Amino acid sequence: MDPTRISTQVTVKHCSLCQGDTEYYCYKCQQDLCIQCKKLHVIDLGTKHHTVTSYTEKMKYPPKQVKSSQSGVPKQVISARYQDPDNHELCVMPFIGLRHRKFQPPIWLSPSERSEIQRLQNSDKIYHIRGETIYYRSVLLEGLRHDRETGHKAVTIRGQSKAEMRGQGLKDLIDEVLAGDLGDRCIIQKTRMTRHMTKLLRYYHRYEQLSETMETRPIKFLRIMTKKHIPRKDTMKTIINMLVNLMKRIRLVPSGIPRRAGVEDLLTLLPSPVVQKSLSVTGVKYCSHISCVTPDRVWVSDNNNLILTDTATGKQLHSVEHSLDSWNGKHTMNCEGELIYIDNEYNIIKLCNDMKTTTTLIKHTDTTWRPRCVYCSPSSGDLLVAMCREDTHTGTETYTYTGKVMRYDNTGKYKQTIPHDDNTPHTLYVYPYFITENNNGDVLVSDWVRRAVVVTSGEGVHRFSYTGPPSGSGQFRPRGICTDVMSHILVSDHLTSTVQMLDRDGQFLSYVLTRQTSGMYYKPDGLSYDVTTHAVCVGSDDNNTMSVCRHINRHLHLADEREHHSDLDEEEIQTGI
Repeated sequence: MDPTRISTQVTVKHCSLCQGDTEYYCYKCQQDLCIQCKKLHVIDLGTKHHTVTSYTEKMKYPPKQVKSSQSGVPKQVISARYQDPDNHELCVMPFIGLRHRKFQPPIWLSPSERSEIQRLQNSDKIYHIRGETIYYRSVLLEGLRHDRETGHKAVTIRGQSKAEMRGQGLKDLIDEVLAGDLGDRCIIQKTRMTRHMTKLLRYYHRYEQLSETMETRPIKFLRIMTKKHIPRKDTMKTIINMLVNLMKRIRLVPSGIPRRAGVEDLLTLLPSPVVQKSLSVTGVKYCSHISCVTPDRVWVSDNNNLILTDTATGKQLHSVEHSLDSWNGKHTMNCEGELIYIDNEYNIIKLCNDMKTTTTLIKHTDTTWRPRCVYCSPSSGDLLVAMCREDTHTGTETYTYTGKVMRYDNTGKYKQTIPHDDNTPHTLYVYPYFITENNNGDVLVSDWVRRAVVVTSGEGVHRFSYTGPPSGSGQFRPRGICTDVMSHILVSDHLTSTVQMLDRDGQFLSYVLTRQTSGMYYKPDGLSYDVTTHAVCVGSDDNNTMSVCRHINRHLHLADEREHHSDLDEEEIQTGI
């Protein structure tokens, strides 16, 4: 058959994001991806947790939702796998539960089926290597490539001074060897040797004449002198030995510390933050405070509701009763992913992951001070509880507030009070609304009445108070507050309807979100930072809308290493490596 006469049309499936050929498929986005878009997809912080497989596998296992006929929830198929000791081949036995039934023979698997089972068993490792390890190594490779191109080496002041001293000594020795004109030095040395030889010959002839008259006393030492070379002054060998000894003392000493990539190497600020998605949260009227559990699970509260919601659908998964009637930051997450909240009797309660067991961590006994917000430190596990006291003035209807922060360990044992000494003013806090902790240990309090973000060190010493951007109107009402992995401080302003970003020292950097940001049609309130995806959950003070905002991402240009690898291959060929 002549292949040129075949008229069958072949459709090439293109990538959903570009015109490249489809090679992969994302089950989460339901998009076809080419190889380059797939590389970006698996390292982008917004999509790195998506399930991406080859397109041939997608054709073998099309996405489908298996649900139970009774409950409607996804049905889990359980099977027991073991390895036969004789032929070491994987086989599968049907799961028969706890009831005793007759023995069922194992189901022997083909090599492709065994390979598929092994791949599924190691899927978590595969995704971690693909989305985390490869990107981390790419960042390290970029740093090594930069060092190779620039030749910049970080040295200590002491090591640099020693290198300068040894280098100066080496330079002096080389200058001594090369000092003067070599031709002139040879002529001078030849003249000196000629004079010395003439003098020796004169002595020789004198003693030779004496030998004729003094035959009984031969002058043997003169004969010895005539057989030897004329001595000359040669310092070259000594200088070379000194140079060799000096070079031997130069050592490249390994530090013993492996090369690591810092946060600034792995992440970068986006020039324009984006709102990735928005959803309506069922079960609350407003999103006053948010605590992230996982990328698809968050706790959201308004004044009298506290619910666990699914960020994919916005549906309510669990509800906590008897939480504090407050718009403040009344809940947080501990290191084990358990909810810690303030109840309506001002006790600090821990809800276990089974959503049933509760433990009272801190019993409220001092009726003078009442807890208003709580935060669990992810680094130490300590609980930071901001409290407030109401002072009523006798004979008047006016009253004032005074605030403080108390630190407890993860069991509820008291550790510290802020402010802690007389050097820090006792009017540091007035009415704390939200509290959090930065990566450097600073304690950050959003004080609604004081109209400031008050920051102290971990020891309780006041560092600074932020009262709004320098170019602002002077009006500032802080609400939700959080910090990111780069130690930036993010705070929502109730008056300007913005989310502002500061550095760790309180200097204003930029507006993360404003009314002009696409998707921001409400007044931002609660803030929570997701350490897994490095996204910020923003709650609305106008309705039950919650948005996922991204202001940090990875260096996506590192996903394409083909150009760098080709450059390296050419250099290796030229150098013969």
